[in-house]
Amino acid sequence: MPEYILQIGKNGFDRLKFINNVFGEHSRNFLIRAGLRKGARVLEIGCGTGSMTTWLSQTVGKNGQVIAVDVSEKQIEIARKAAEESQLTNIEFICSTIEEFELSGNLVDLVYSRLLLMHLKDPMRILKKLQSCLRSGGVIACEEPHASSLITTPRNEYIERLNNMFLELGKLQGLDFNIGDKLLPMIKLAGYSGAHGCFVQPVILMAEAIEFVLMSATEVAPFAIKYGLVSEIEAQKMLNELTNSEFDENSFYTFPRQAQIFGYKQ
Repeated sequence: MPEYILQIGKNGFDRLKFINNVFGEHSRNFLIRAGLRKGARVLEIGCGTGSMTTWLSQTVGKNGQVIAVDVSEKQIEIARKAAEESQLTNIEFICSTIEEFELSGNLVDLVYSRLLLMHLKDPMRILKKLQSCLRSGGVIACEEPHASSLITTPRNEYIERLNNMFLELGKLQGLDFNIGDKLLPMIKLAGYSGAHGCFVQPVILMAEAIEFVLMSATEVAPFAIKYGLVSEIEAQKMLNELTNSEFDENSFYTFPRQAQIFGYKQ
């Protein structure tokens, strides 16, 4: 199993929350376009700390159900607590790898994942497997990045280097962090019909993004050092430069474009 580069549980909560603040509205609109409705039965794989889980639960309503699966019990604990605080009772949490997960009970209307396939060595096998969870005519909806498309304005060599290290760490583990550009044909080849979608690529002020960049840098650096992509001295210099940088209203961080693709079980 690949070594997970980014932190999970409480340590990764702030980063995941930031990502959802940026992409959440786009994800919600995507799922409505994909056919999410009241009363639907949804399987969310890779639910993380529940950034989308509570919204899914509220959207399908009391007559619907959300089955939320994640490999990390720590993340599920955070997601479960958020659901309890919102008094949501239509969510079933399951701790499992997607490779080992087997659906019990009725088939679901929609399978959803965000930033999951990029962490799998054989995403095509999982896409095919998920057909067994869907009713006939059910929808699979996935969001995945093309990490190489990150843009900094003006160009920031430290952020670009950090991103390149992230990409290289993925390759060393047999992962594809540019999977977003391949997602539509993959869903078609996995046997789904009518596959289509779009890309989203949010842009925010660098002054607002730098905290997220530093969180990511702090998580990636130890692995980059471990795999010989950077020395400890170089990594510390990079972190110091990013920490001490000042950005004005003309500095922007353009997130890697994220594919939003859905298709139907025939």
